[in-house]
Amino acid sequence: MRIRHVVTAGSLAITLPLASVSAQDTAPEPPKWSFSLGVDPTHFDLGTPDWGVEARMVANLTRSWQSTNSRLGRHISMMLGTDTPRETNLSPDPQCYCSIRNTMRYAALTAGASYDLFSAWRFTPYVTGGTGVYYTSSRREPTDGVLTTAELGYYQNGFVQKDFSVGLNGGLGLKVRLGKRELFIEQMLHSFDIGELNRGVYPLNIGIRF
Repeated sequence: MRIRHVVTAGSLAITLPLASVSAQDTAPEPPKWSFSLGVDPTHFDLGTPDWGVEARMVANLTRSWQSTNSRLGRHISMMLGTDTPRETNLSPDPQCYCSIRNTMRYAALTAGASYDLFSAWRFTPYVTGGTGVYYTSSRREPTDGVLTTAELGYYQNGFVQKDFSVGLNGGLGLKVRLGKRELFIEQMLHSFDIGELNRGVYPLNIGIRF
């Protein structure tokens, strides 16, 4: 029942703004492209005890539509992301150096709406939300390429796990108009699965709209 409520609320949050935008589309501006890069602050550590650094990074390409003098906008976005490879010794036994290299990649195709809160000179804060399809791929493999008997227990689910899911996203941002261009910074939250809202990526994006 809880999942059903989340799906219903997410659908209404997207459908109602889009319907309002369509009704006000008397003087639409040409669609715009935007590109941004982001890092997840919750997964960023340059001083990890194991080999490598912890960093979760994303790139976003977005197509957006917004009518003149309207606070509501629509967008379709593609996100690609990856975690930097890391090596971890999972065994507490000093006699077993079970070192594993972990890598993770993910992608998403999302659609949603945004709402400009107010405008002050060239600055406009906004909120955004939507839903989409998410793909994740996680890989773990022995660091030295050799799998010993002691390490078999760490690979019960295989070397590679892939998953498609339907998720939600939302965020808060600030855009700055510079001529015909816009610079923006936004904190986004992407939940890869509506059944597991704590599984996802939370990038701080910086980009340009042109």
